[in-house]
Amino acid sequence: MSLEAIHENLLRRAAVGDLISRSADRFRDKIAFVSGNERVSYRTLNEKSCMAANAFARMNIKKGDRVAFMTHNCLTYLYCFFGLTKIGAIPVPLNFMLRGEEIIYIINDAGPKAFFVEDSIAEHVLAVKNDLKSVEHFGWIDFGKKPKPDGWVDLKEFFQGDYPATEPEVIINSDDVATLIYTTGTESFPKGVMTTHLNYYMSLLHLLPDVDFRNDDVFIIDIPFFHVAGNTVLLGMLAVGGRAVIEYAPDPYQTLQKTQDEKITYWVYPPTLYAAIPTVPGFDKYDLSSLKKFVSFGAVIPTVVIERWKEINPDIQWRNYWGQTESSPVGTTSSPADFESKQNSIGIPDTGVFVKIFDENDQEVSTGQIGELVIRGAAVMKGYWNRDDLTKQTLANGWLHTGDLGYMDEDGYIYFVDRKKDMIKTGGENVSSQEVEGIIQRYPGVAMVAVIGLPDPYWMEVVSAFVVPRPGQELTEEAIIGFCKENMAGYKVPKKVFIASALPMTASGKILKRKIREEYTKEG
Repeated sequence: MSLEAIHENLLRRAAVGDLISRSADRFRDKIAFVSGNERVSYRTLNEKSCMAANAFARMNIKKGDRVAFMTHNCLTYLYCFFGLTKIGAIPVPLNFMLRGEEIIYIINDAGPKAFFVEDSIAEHVLAVKNDLKSVEHFGWIDFGKKPKPDGWVDLKEFFQGDYPATEPEVIINSDDVATLIYTTGTESFPKGVMTTHLNYYMSLLHLLPDVDFRNDDVFIIDIPFFHVAGNTVLLGMLAVGGRAVIEYAPDPYQTLQKTQDEKITYWVYPPTLYAAIPTVPGFDKYDLSSLKKFVSFGAVIPTVVIERWKEINPDIQWRNYWGQTESSPVGTTSSPADFESKQNSIGIPDTGVFVKIFDENDQEVSTGQIGELVIRGAAVMKGYWNRDDLTKQTLANGWLHTGDLGYMDEDGYIYFVDRKKDMIKTGGENVSSQEVEGIIQRYPGVAMVAVIGLPDPYWMEVVSAFVVPRPGQELTEEAIIGFCKENMAGYKVPKKVFIASALPMTASGKILKRKIREEYTKEG
Protein backbone atom coordinates (compact mmCIF):
# COMPACT_ATOMS: atom_id res chain seq x y z
CA MET A 1 0.00 0.00 0.00
CA SER A 2 1.45 3.36 -1.00
CA LEU A 3 1.79 6.24 1.43
CA GLU A 4 -0.46 9.25 1.04
CA ALA A 5 1.38 12.07 -0.68
CA ILE A 6 1.49 14.32 2.39
CA HIS A 7 2.78 11.50 4.60
CA GLU A 8 5.47 10.54 2.12
CA ASN A 9 6.50 14.19 1.94
CA LEU A 10 6.60 14.62 5.72
CA LEU A 11 8.58 11.41 6.09
CA ARG A 12 11.85 12.62 4.62
CA ARG A 13 11.70 16.27 3.58
CA ALA A 14 14.02 19.10 4.61
CA ALA A 15 11.81 22.13 5.35
CA VAL A 16 12.71 25.23 7.34
CA GLY A 17 9.37 25.27 9.17
CA ASP A 18 9.96 21.72 10.42
CA LEU A 19 13.20 22.83 12.06
CA ILE A 20 11.16 24.94 14.48
CA SER A 21 8.71 22.12 15.17
CA ARG A 22 11.50 19.67 15.92
CA SER A 23 13.34 22.12 18.16
CA ALA A 24 10.10 22.74 20.06
CA ASP A 25 9.82 18.98 20.67
CA ARG A 26 13.43 18.78 21.81
CA PHE A 27 13.80 21.91 23.93
CA ARG A 28 10.17 22.68 24.91
CA ASP A 29 10.13 25.28 27.68
CA LYS A 30 13.73 26.36 27.27
CA ILE A 31 13.98 30.04 26.36
CA ALA A 32 14.72 30.60 22.67
CA PHE A 33 14.40 34.38 22.40
CA VAL A 34 14.69 37.39 24.66
CA SER A 35 13.29 40.63 23.26
CA GLY A 36 12.76 43.57 25.57
CA ASN A 37 10.75 42.21 28.50
CA GLU A 38 9.56 39.15 26.59
CA ARG A 39 11.10 35.72 27.03
CA VAL A 40 9.85 33.22 24.45
CA SER A 41 10.22 29.47 24.85
CA TYR A 42 10.79 27.05 21.98
CA ARG A 43 7.26 25.73 22.48
CA THR A 44 5.76 29.22 22.28
CA LEU A 45 7.87 30.09 19.24
CA ASN A 46 6.45 27.14 17.35
CA GLU A 47 2.88 27.79 18.49
CA LYS A 48 2.96 31.42 17.35
CA SER A 49 4.61 30.42 14.08
CA CYS A 50 1.74 27.98 13.50
CA MET A 51 -0.79 30.73 14.31
CA ALA A 52 0.87 32.94 11.73
CA ALA A 53 0.86 30.09 9.20
CA ASN A 54 -2.87 29.55 9.63
CA ALA A 55 -3.56 33.29 9.52
CA PHE A 56 -1.70 33.60 6.24
CA ALA A 57 -3.56 30.60 4.85
CA ARG A 58 -6.88 32.28 5.72
CA MET A 59 -5.65 35.34 3.77
CA ASN A 60 -5.34 33.00 0.76
CA ILE A 61 -1.53 33.00 0.91
CA LYS A 62 -0.56 29.70 -0.71
CA LYS A 63 2.52 27.66 -1.42
CA GLY A 64 4.85 29.61 -3.71
CA ASP A 65 3.27 33.00 -2.97
CA ARG A 66 5.68 35.72 -1.95
CA VAL A 67 5.14 37.88 1.14
CA ALA A 68 7.34 40.94 1.63
CA PHE A 69 8.49 42.55 4.87
CA MET A 70 10.21 45.84 5.57
CA THR A 71 11.08 46.06 9.24
CA HIS A 72 13.82 46.14 11.83
CA ASN A 73 14.32 42.98 13.89
CA CYS A 74 11.36 41.93 16.01
CA LEU A 75 9.57 38.81 17.25
CA THR A 76 6.53 39.45 15.05
CA TYR A 77 8.65 39.16 11.94
CA LEU A 78 10.19 35.90 13.17
CA TYR A 79 6.79 34.30 13.87
CA CYS A 80 5.63 35.34 10.39
CA PHE A 81 8.86 34.19 8.73
CA PHE A 82 8.57 30.70 10.17
CA GLY A 83 4.81 30.65 9.64
CA LEU A 84 5.28 31.28 5.94
CA THR A 85 7.91 28.54 5.64
CA LYS A 86 5.43 26.12 7.23
CA ILE A 87 2.94 26.63 4.36
CA GLY A 88 5.54 26.77 1.59
CA ALA A 89 5.13 30.49 0.99
CA ILE A 90 8.23 32.62 0.43
CA PRO A 91 9.31 35.50 2.74
CA VAL A 92 10.89 38.45 0.93
CA PRO A 93 12.67 40.64 3.52
CA LEU A 94 13.54 44.13 2.27
CA ASN A 95 16.25 46.39 3.60
CA PHE A 96 14.45 48.88 5.85
CA MET A 97 16.61 51.70 4.47
CA LEU A 98 15.23 51.43 0.94
CA ARG A 99 13.28 54.32 -0.51
CA GLY A 100 11.13 55.24 -3.52
CA GLU A 101 12.24 53.59 -6.74
CA GLU A 102 14.24 51.00 -4.80
CA ILE A 103 11.07 49.71 -3.12
CA ILE A 104 9.09 49.82 -6.36
CA TYR A 105 11.69 47.79 -8.25
CA ILE A 106 12.00 44.95 -5.72
CA ILE A 107 8.27 44.65 -5.01
CA ASN A 108 7.34 44.63 -8.69
CA ASP A 109 10.12 42.13 -9.44
CA ALA A 110 9.23 39.74 -6.60
CA GLY A 111 5.47 40.11 -7.09
CA PRO A 112 4.43 39.56 -3.45
CA LYS A 113 0.76 39.07 -2.64
CA ALA A 114 1.18 40.84 0.72
CA PHE A 115 3.55 43.49 2.09
CA PHE A 116 4.03 44.08 5.83
CA VAL A 117 5.75 47.25 6.99
CA GLU A 118 7.08 48.64 10.27
CA ASP A 119 5.05 51.61 11.46
CA SER A 120 7.95 54.10 11.63
CA ILE A 121 8.93 53.56 7.97
CA ALA A 122 5.48 53.02 6.48
CA GLU A 123 5.46 56.56 5.04
CA HIS A 124 8.04 55.47 2.48
CA VAL A 125 5.79 52.63 1.33
CA LEU A 126 2.65 54.78 1.38
CA ALA A 127 4.43 57.23 -0.94
CA VAL A 128 4.76 54.55 -3.64
CA LYS A 129 1.81 52.31 -2.70
CA ASN A 130 -0.04 52.83 -5.97
CA ASP A 131 2.98 51.61 -7.94
CA LEU A 132 3.14 48.24 -6.15
CA LYS A 133 0.99 46.30 -8.59
CA SER A 134 1.01 42.78 -7.15
CA VAL A 135 0.22 43.62 -3.52
CA GLU A 136 -3.31 42.62 -2.45
CA HIS A 137 -2.81 43.06 1.31
CA PHE A 138 -0.80 45.73 3.10
CA GLY A 139 0.07 44.99 6.70
CA TRP A 140 1.27 46.78 9.82
CA ILE A 141 4.07 45.83 12.20
CA ASP A 142 3.27 47.84 15.30
CA PHE A 143 6.14 49.32 17.33
CA GLY A 144 3.78 51.84 18.94
CA LYS A 145 5.19 54.78 16.97
CA LYS A 146 2.44 55.68 14.48
CA PRO A 147 -1.25 54.89 13.84
CA LYS A 148 -2.20 52.15 11.38
CA PRO A 149 -3.49 53.27 7.97
CA ASP A 150 -7.09 52.34 7.19
CA GLY A 151 -7.48 48.96 5.59
CA TRP A 152 -4.07 47.64 6.59
CA VAL A 153 -3.82 44.28 8.38
CA ASP A 154 -2.46 44.49 11.94
CA LEU A 155 -0.14 41.55 12.49
CA LYS A 156 -0.87 41.57 16.22
CA GLU A 157 -4.26 40.08 15.37
CA PHE A 158 -2.56 36.90 14.20
CA PHE A 159 -1.68 36.03 17.80
CA GLN A 160 -4.85 36.96 19.71
CA GLY A 161 -6.60 33.57 19.65
CA ASP A 162 -8.51 33.54 16.36
CA TYR A 163 -6.02 31.27 14.60
CA PRO A 164 -5.13 27.75 15.80
CA ALA A 165 -1.62 26.76 16.84
CA THR A 166 -1.87 23.53 14.84
CA GLU A 167 0.75 22.44 12.33
CA PRO A 168 -0.42 23.01 8.74
CA GLU A 169 -0.12 20.05 6.40
CA VAL A 170 1.36 21.30 3.14
CA ILE A 171 3.56 19.36 0.74
CA ILE A 172 6.91 21.14 0.69
CA ASN A 173 9.74 19.77 -1.40
CA SER A 174 13.30 20.24 -0.26
CA ASP A 175 14.15 22.03 -3.53
CA ASP A 176 11.28 24.52 -3.15
CA VAL A 177 12.31 28.13 -2.63
CA ALA A 178 12.30 29.03 1.07
CA THR A 179 13.33 32.70 0.88
CA LEU A 180 13.87 35.39 -1.72
CA ILE A 181 16.60 37.74 -0.50
CA TYR A 182 17.63 40.63 -2.71
CA THR A 183 21.31 41.39 -2.99
CA THR A 184 23.01 44.19 -4.87
CA GLY A 185 25.75 43.24 -7.29
CA THR A 186 27.51 45.15 -10.04
CA GLU A 187 24.39 45.31 -12.16
CA SER A 188 22.19 48.39 -11.91
CA PHE A 189 19.37 46.53 -10.16
CA PRO A 190 19.17 44.17 -7.16
CA LYS A 191 18.91 40.43 -7.76
CA GLY A 192 16.55 38.08 -5.94
CA VAL A 193 18.46 35.07 -4.62
CA MET A 194 16.33 31.92 -4.48
CA THR A 195 17.46 29.96 -1.43
CA THR A 196 15.80 26.56 -1.01
CA HIS A 197 14.80 24.68 2.13
CA LEU A 198 17.60 22.19 1.46
CA ASN A 199 20.08 25.04 1.00
CA TYR A 200 19.37 26.17 4.56
CA TYR A 201 19.62 22.65 5.96
CA MET A 202 22.94 22.10 4.23
CA SER A 203 24.26 25.42 5.51
CA LEU A 204 23.72 24.02 9.00
CA LEU A 205 25.96 21.07 8.11
CA HIS A 206 28.92 23.42 7.85
CA LEU A 207 27.79 26.01 10.36
CA LEU A 208 27.46 23.88 13.46
CA PRO A 209 30.91 22.22 13.41
CA ASP A 210 32.87 25.03 11.75
CA VAL A 211 31.62 27.93 13.86
CA ASP A 212 30.93 25.82 16.94
CA PHE A 213 27.34 26.72 17.83
CA ARG A 214 26.40 24.90 21.05
CA ASN A 215 23.37 24.34 23.24
CA ASP A 216 24.72 26.56 26.02
CA ASP A 217 25.61 29.47 23.71
CA VAL A 218 23.80 32.78 24.09
CA PHE A 219 23.73 35.03 21.02
CA ILE A 220 22.83 38.61 20.36
CA ILE A 221 21.15 39.01 16.98
CA ASP A 222 21.00 42.65 16.00
CA ILE A 223 22.36 42.27 12.48
CA PRO A 224 19.26 42.61 10.30
CA PHE A 225 17.15 39.65 9.26
CA PHE A 226 17.05 40.90 5.66
CA HIS A 227 20.69 39.70 5.51
CA VAL A 228 21.47 36.05 4.97
CA ALA A 229 23.92 36.34 7.90
CA GLY A 230 21.07 37.12 10.29
CA ASN A 231 19.05 34.16 8.98
CA THR A 232 22.01 31.82 9.30
CA VAL A 233 22.80 32.71 12.90
CA LEU A 234 19.10 32.41 13.71
CA LEU A 235 18.68 28.93 12.23
CA GLY A 236 21.94 27.64 13.66
CA MET A 237 21.02 28.84 17.14
CA LEU A 238 17.57 27.23 16.93
CA ALA A 239 18.98 23.95 15.63
CA VAL A 240 21.23 23.45 18.67
CA GLY A 241 18.80 24.83 21.26
CA GLY A 242 20.71 27.99 22.10
CA ARG A 243 19.27 31.31 23.26
CA ALA A 244 19.28 34.63 21.41
CA VAL A 245 18.68 38.21 22.43
CA ILE A 246 16.84 39.89 19.55
CA GLU A 247 17.62 43.58 19.18
CA TYR A 248 15.96 46.18 16.93
CA ALA A 249 19.26 47.15 15.28
CA PRO A 250 22.96 47.24 16.16
CA ASP A 251 23.58 49.64 19.04
CA PRO A 252 26.93 49.44 20.85
CA TYR A 253 25.42 50.50 24.18
CA GLN A 254 22.68 47.86 23.96
CA THR A 255 25.20 45.26 22.84
CA LEU A 256 27.32 45.90 25.91
CA GLN A 257 24.39 46.09 28.31
CA LYS A 258 22.72 42.93 26.99
CA THR A 259 26.02 41.04 26.93
CA GLN A 260 26.47 41.83 30.61
CA ASP A 261 22.86 41.19 31.66
CA GLU A 262 22.18 38.03 29.61
CA LYS A 263 25.71 36.56 29.84
CA ILE A 264 26.04 36.48 26.07
CA THR A 265 28.74 34.15 24.80
CA TYR A 266 28.74 34.70 21.02
CA TRP A 267 29.04 37.76 18.77
CA VAL A 268 28.74 37.73 14.97
CA TYR A 269 29.60 41.12 13.45
CA PRO A 270 31.39 42.82 10.56
CA PRO A 271 34.78 44.35 11.47
CA THR A 272 33.27 47.84 11.77
CA LEU A 273 31.41 46.93 14.94
CA TYR A 274 34.35 45.15 16.55
CA ALA A 275 36.30 48.34 15.92
CA ALA A 276 33.57 50.68 17.17
CA ILE A 277 32.33 49.00 20.35
CA PRO A 278 35.50 49.47 22.46
CA THR A 279 35.38 53.22 21.69
CA VAL A 280 31.99 53.67 23.38
CA PRO A 281 32.21 56.03 26.37
CA GLY A 282 32.05 54.00 29.57
CA PHE A 283 33.05 50.79 27.80
CA ASP A 284 35.29 49.66 30.67
CA LYS A 285 32.41 49.53 33.16
CA TYR A 286 30.71 46.61 31.40
CA ASP A 287 31.38 43.00 32.41
CA LEU A 288 32.14 41.09 29.19
CA SER A 289 33.67 38.03 30.82
CA SER A 290 30.91 35.76 29.44
CA LEU A 291 32.11 36.25 25.84
CA LYS A 292 33.75 33.17 24.35
CA LYS A 293 33.49 33.34 20.54
CA PHE A 294 33.67 36.02 17.84
CA VAL A 295 32.96 35.62 14.14
CA SER A 296 33.95 38.43 11.78
CA PHE A 297 32.38 38.56 8.32
CA GLY A 298 32.36 40.94 5.36
CA ALA A 299 36.09 41.73 5.46
CA VAL A 300 39.24 40.55 7.23
CA ILE A 301 39.43 42.24 10.61
CA PRO A 302 42.37 44.63 11.09
CA THR A 303 45.18 43.48 13.40
CA VAL A 304 44.87 46.60 15.56
CA VAL A 305 41.27 45.69 16.38
CA ILE A 306 42.21 42.13 17.35
CA GLU A 307 45.02 43.38 19.57
CA ARG A 308 42.61 45.72 21.36
CA TRP A 309 40.23 42.84 22.08
CA LYS A 310 43.05 40.64 23.33
CA GLU A 311 43.61 43.22 26.06
CA ILE A 312 39.91 43.13 26.92
CA ASN A 313 39.37 39.36 26.89
CA PRO A 314 42.33 37.24 25.76
CA ASP A 315 40.33 33.98 25.88
CA ILE A 316 37.91 34.85 23.07
CA GLN A 317 38.05 32.46 20.10
CA TRP A 318 38.25 34.31 16.78
CA ARG A 319 37.05 33.17 13.36
CA ASN A 320 37.10 34.94 10.01
CA TYR A 321 34.17 33.98 7.81
CA TRP A 322 33.61 34.39 4.08
CA GLY A 323 30.54 33.55 2.03
CA GLN A 324 27.71 35.24 0.16
CA THR A 325 23.94 35.20 -0.12
CA GLU A 326 24.15 32.99 -3.20
CA SER A 327 25.90 30.27 -1.15
CA SER A 328 23.49 30.41 1.83
CA PRO A 329 26.18 31.73 2.88
CA VAL A 330 28.71 28.89 3.04
CA GLY A 331 32.28 29.42 1.94
CA THR A 332 35.31 29.43 4.21
CA THR A 333 36.00 29.73 7.94
CA SER A 334 39.23 30.13 9.86
CA SER A 335 39.60 28.11 13.06
CA PRO A 336 40.71 29.57 16.41
CA ALA A 337 43.65 27.14 16.43
CA ASP A 338 45.11 28.67 13.27
CA PHE A 339 43.84 32.22 13.67
CA GLU A 340 47.13 33.59 14.97
CA SER A 341 49.33 32.07 12.29
CA LYS A 342 46.83 32.72 9.48
CA GLN A 343 45.28 35.93 10.77
CA ASN A 344 44.74 37.50 7.35
CA SER A 345 43.21 34.35 5.92
CA ILE A 346 39.49 33.79 5.42
CA GLY A 347 40.12 30.15 6.32
CA ILE A 348 39.62 26.80 4.63
CA PRO A 349 36.53 25.50 2.80
CA ASP A 350 33.57 24.78 5.06
CA THR A 351 32.38 21.25 5.85
CA GLY A 352 30.81 19.66 2.78
CA VAL A 353 31.86 22.49 0.45
CA PHE A 354 34.33 22.78 -2.42
CA VAL A 355 36.05 26.16 -2.79
CA LYS A 356 38.51 26.54 -5.65
CA ILE A 357 40.35 29.40 -7.32
CA PHE A 358 39.87 29.66 -11.07
CA ASP A 359 41.36 31.67 -13.89
CA GLU A 360 39.29 33.34 -16.64
CA ASN A 361 38.90 29.96 -18.39
CA ASP A 362 37.51 28.20 -15.28
CA GLN A 363 40.76 26.32 -14.79
CA GLU A 364 42.20 25.96 -11.29
CA VAL A 365 45.23 28.17 -10.71
CA SER A 366 48.42 27.15 -8.94
CA THR A 367 49.23 27.81 -5.28
CA GLY A 368 49.74 31.50 -4.58
CA GLN A 369 48.22 32.65 -7.85
CA ILE A 370 45.29 35.07 -7.73
CA GLY A 371 42.02 34.04 -9.33
CA GLU A 372 38.26 34.02 -8.77
CA LEU A 373 36.85 32.14 -5.78
CA VAL A 374 34.24 29.60 -6.86
CA ILE A 375 32.00 27.36 -4.73
CA ARG A 376 30.27 24.02 -5.21
CA GLY A 377 27.98 22.31 -2.71
CA ALA A 378 24.38 21.62 -1.71
CA ALA A 379 24.01 25.06 -0.13
CA VAL A 380 24.44 26.91 -3.44
CA MET A 381 21.31 28.86 -4.44
CA LYS A 382 18.72 27.62 -6.89
CA GLY A 383 19.28 30.72 -8.99
CA TYR A 384 18.24 34.35 -9.42
CA TRP A 385 14.55 35.20 -9.52
CA ASN A 386 13.41 36.08 -13.06
CA ARG A 387 17.04 36.13 -14.25
CA ASP A 388 17.79 32.87 -16.07
CA ASP A 389 20.50 34.63 -18.05
CA LEU A 390 22.37 35.78 -14.97
CA THR A 391 21.82 32.42 -13.23
CA LYS A 392 23.41 30.60 -16.15
CA GLN A 393 26.35 32.98 -16.11
CA THR A 394 26.90 32.83 -12.35
CA LEU A 395 26.56 29.04 -12.09
CA ALA A 396 28.53 28.28 -15.25
CA ASN A 397 30.23 24.88 -15.50
CA GLY A 398 28.74 23.69 -12.22
CA TRP A 399 30.41 26.29 -10.00
CA LEU A 400 29.10 29.37 -8.22
CA HIS A 401 31.27 32.20 -9.50
CA THR A 402 31.49 34.64 -6.60
CA GLY A 403 33.19 37.55 -8.32
CA ASP A 404 35.70 37.71 -5.47
CA LEU A 405 39.41 37.38 -6.07
CA GLY A 406 41.82 35.52 -3.82
CA TYR A 407 44.61 32.97 -3.60
CA MET A 408 45.43 29.82 -1.67
CA ASP A 409 48.64 29.19 0.25
CA GLU A 410 50.58 25.93 0.45
CA ASP A 411 48.54 24.82 3.51
CA GLY A 412 45.21 25.21 1.76
CA TYR A 413 44.27 28.49 3.48
CA ILE A 414 42.50 31.04 1.32
CA TYR A 415 43.13 34.79 1.25
CA PHE A 416 40.75 37.41 -0.06
CA VAL A 417 42.40 39.98 -2.36
CA ASP A 418 39.78 42.13 -4.08
CA ARG A 419 36.42 42.10 -5.83
CA LYS A 420 36.33 41.21 -9.48
CA LYS A 421 33.17 43.25 -9.81
CA ASP A 422 32.79 46.84 -8.72
CA MET A 423 31.32 46.09 -5.32
CA ILE A 424 31.91 48.28 -2.31
CA LYS A 425 31.63 46.69 1.14
CA THR A 426 30.89 49.40 3.69
CA GLY A 427 29.90 48.72 7.28
CA GLY A 428 28.77 45.18 6.45
CA GLU A 429 26.59 46.34 3.52
CA ASN A 430 27.16 45.69 -0.17
CA VAL A 431 26.89 48.71 -2.47
CA SER A 432 26.94 48.53 -6.25
CA SER A 433 29.11 51.30 -7.65
CA GLN A 434 27.16 51.15 -10.91
CA GLU A 435 23.88 51.73 -9.11
CA VAL A 436 25.23 54.84 -7.35
CA GLU A 437 26.83 56.04 -10.59
CA GLY A 438 23.52 55.67 -12.39
CA ILE A 439 21.76 57.94 -9.92
CA ILE A 440 24.50 60.59 -9.77
CA GLN A 441 24.57 60.61 -13.58
CA ARG A 442 20.98 61.89 -13.45
CA TYR A 443 22.00 65.05 -11.57
CA PRO A 444 21.94 68.13 -13.84
CA GLY A 445 25.39 69.18 -14.98
CA VAL A 446 27.16 65.83 -14.45
CA ALA A 447 29.27 64.74 -17.43
CA MET A 448 31.02 61.70 -15.97
CA VAL A 449 31.11 59.85 -12.66
CA ALA A 450 33.09 57.00 -11.13
CA VAL A 451 32.24 55.49 -7.74
CA ILE A 452 34.74 53.41 -5.78
CA GLY A 453 35.37 52.30 -2.22
CA LEU A 454 38.21 54.02 -0.41
CA PRO A 455 39.78 52.49 2.72
CA ASP A 456 38.39 53.75 6.02
CA PRO A 457 39.33 52.72 9.59
CA TYR A 458 35.68 52.54 10.71
CA TRP A 459 33.61 51.57 7.65
CA MET A 460 36.44 49.49 6.10
CA GLU A 461 35.44 51.18 2.82
CA VAL A 462 33.53 54.40 2.21
CA VAL A 463 31.48 55.04 -0.90
CA SER A 464 33.38 57.76 -2.78
CA ALA A 465 32.26 59.53 -5.95
CA PHE A 466 34.48 61.26 -8.50
CA VAL A 467 32.40 63.63 -10.60
CA VAL A 468 33.32 65.58 -13.74
CA PRO A 469 31.02 68.56 -14.50
CA ARG A 470 29.78 69.42 -17.95
CA PRO A 471 31.53 72.41 -19.53
CA GLY A 472 30.40 75.65 -17.98
CA GLN A 473 28.63 73.87 -15.06
CA GLU A 474 29.51 74.10 -11.38
CA LEU A 475 28.94 71.22 -9.01
CA THR A 476 29.41 70.96 -5.25
CA GLU A 477 29.94 68.03 -2.90
CA GLU A 478 26.95 69.13 -0.79
CA ALA A 479 24.57 69.23 -3.75
CA ILE A 480 25.58 65.77 -5.01
CA ILE A 481 25.24 64.22 -1.55
CA GLY A 482 21.86 65.90 -1.02
CA PHE A 483 20.61 64.54 -4.35
CA CYS A 484 21.79 61.05 -3.43
CA LYS A 485 20.04 61.17 -0.05
CA GLU A 486 16.76 61.83 -1.85
CA ASN A 487 17.16 58.93 -4.25
CA MET A 488 18.82 56.03 -2.47
CA ALA A 489 19.19 54.27 0.87
CA GLY A 490 21.47 56.05 3.33
CA TYR A 491 24.21 53.42 3.33
CA LYS A 492 24.65 53.86 -0.44
CA VAL A 493 25.07 57.65 -0.27
CA PRO A 494 28.69 58.70 -0.95
CA LYS A 495 30.49 59.92 2.14
CA LYS A 496 33.06 61.63 -0.08
CA VAL A 497 32.52 63.48 -3.35
CA PHE A 498 35.47 64.78 -5.37
CA ILE A 499 34.86 67.26 -8.20
CA ALA A 500 37.42 66.49 -10.92
CA SER A 501 38.31 68.02 -14.25
CA ALA A 502 38.86 64.59 -15.83
CA LEU A 503 39.07 60.89 -15.00
CA PRO A 504 41.77 58.45 -16.18
CA MET A 505 40.52 56.30 -19.05
CA THR A 506 41.63 53.45 -21.26
CA ALA A 507 42.02 53.77 -25.01
CA SER A 508 38.63 52.12 -25.44
CA GLY A 509 36.94 54.71 -23.24
CA LYS A 510 36.62 52.80 -19.96
CA ILE A 511 37.28 54.62 -16.72
CA LEU A 512 40.37 53.30 -14.93
CA LYS A 513 39.02 52.96 -11.40
CA ARG A 514 42.18 51.19 -10.38
CA LYS A 515 44.16 54.35 -11.11
CA ILE A 516 41.75 56.50 -9.11
CA ARG A 517 41.89 54.08 -6.20
CA GLU A 518 45.69 53.95 -6.22
CA GLU A 519 46.04 57.74 -6.32
CA TYR A 520 43.56 58.55 -3.59
CA THR A 521 44.60 55.65 -1.35
CA LYS A 522 48.15 57.07 -1.37
CA GLU A 523 46.86 60.54 -0.60
CA GLY A 524 44.69 59.21 2.21
